[in-house]
Amino acid sequence: MKQWQLKISVLLATSLLAAGCGVGGNAVLGAPQASNGSGSADVGGSDLKGKPIKVGFLVDQTGPLAQYGHAHQLVGEAAARRINKNGGIGGRPIQLIIADTESDASAATPRTRQLIASDHVDFLLGSNTSGVVMAVSGVAKETKTVYFPTAGGALLGTPANANRYVFDFNTNVAQESIGAVGFISKHTAAKRWASVVADYAWGWGQEKSFASTAKSAGLSVDAQIRAPLGTSDFLGYLRGGIAADTQGVYFANFGTDFLAFIRDLKATHPDIVKVGGNYVLAGQKIADLGAAAEGTYVVSGYPQSAAAINSQFDKEYRSNIGMDDQGREIKTGNYLVASYQWSTWESLNAIKAIVMDSGWKSSADNMKFIKTLEGHKFVESTDFPSGSKYFRPEDHMSIKDDWMEEIKGGKLTVAQRITAESLLYKPMIDYTTGG
Repeated sequence: MKQWQLKISVLLATSLLAAGCGVGGNAVLGAPQASNGSGSADVGGSDLKGKPIKVGFLVDQTGPLAQYGHAHQLVGEAAARRINKNGGIGGRPIQLIIADTESDASAATPRTRQLIASDHVDFLLGSNTSGVVMAVSGVAKETKTVYFPTAGGALLGTPANANRYVFDFNTNVAQESIGAVGFISKHTAAKRWASVVADYAWGWGQEKSFASTAKSAGLSVDAQIRAPLGTSDFLGYLRGGIAADTQGVYFANFGTDFLAFIRDLKATHPDIVKVGGNYVLAGQKIADLGAAAEGTYVVSGYPQSAAAINSQFDKEYRSNIGMDDQGREIKTGNYLVASYQWSTWESLNAIKAIVMDSGWKSSADNMKFIKTLEGHKFVESTDFPSGSKYFRPEDHMSIKDDWMEEIKGGKLTVAQRITAESLLYKPMIDYTTGG
């Protein structure tokens, strides 16, 4: 199995794994698979006379995360159209140059280099795949290109992976583990835990981060189980792997793996408290999950249900991207990736805001752009519907709220809004001092 998701985040001192390189070409917008050329999305702006501001948009159009790539592309194009409809960025249209990552770092790396060298993009955006994020981050640092990932899992604020050119609006797995354990401690009586994760880098990071945070809160993690991607039968892992007196399970899997896991957990441990990491419910049809998923708690970066936010800004955001009140794409009826896709929307709006505030004209002004962004506070609005936030200058951690969602009565509801302040930990690096 390729390291196509390297969705790694470990609490505080744990190092990240590096992603590999390979060959490939950029993808034409809307093509079902990669082609030899890059594609420019039709996002309007032809009436604007200024020089385009080009954003290299890394989209997981094919490969294991194509469903998620579709959501990010849908949102990115909607955000760019809205920006251009409203005068662009100081009269300059924003242009999206799309490259298919194939959900694979080895394909994404050369395509990123092509975006910079051949397409002359000004900024980089995207990929819901942390393996891609880690690889592209290295290219961004080398070429001094400002990069906005949309994965959230890669904890780049560590000494081994420090990169001042990278800003991810999503919270990382370390923050999300802190939120999950805080919720567990306050709202459940479970003290003895097990973890079940996908057996690759993202799952390992979830496992280590949860164990470390749980221990600091006085919880015990008595079993740590790893199951390969594509596991369709979890009974062999759960029977004997999780003791009968275990009170809670923290899990990190998704897609069909999640469906098999939640089914078999119901058979072996029907009364256990279930808490999942961010992302595990992405794309799932909640109403079809049945009794096995009832009572499951899941960390989320943005609620799937509009009722959980209940704001005019959220309504306008959903209207712009074509998503209904339950997180479904209006055009197809399919569930989008509400917990992550918002970061694509906010990244493009942040580019607009910081270009205007910093006086950025070209890549020669990138450090001016970075320093302005490090000191900028974004206020909840249609541009930033997930709430007010900022990047911590020392390590670019996204300081924002998360949510704990719960499957209740066959619907996904919000059990608690988790405040940004409760997710903080001490920075390991400090860009403000040249670290």
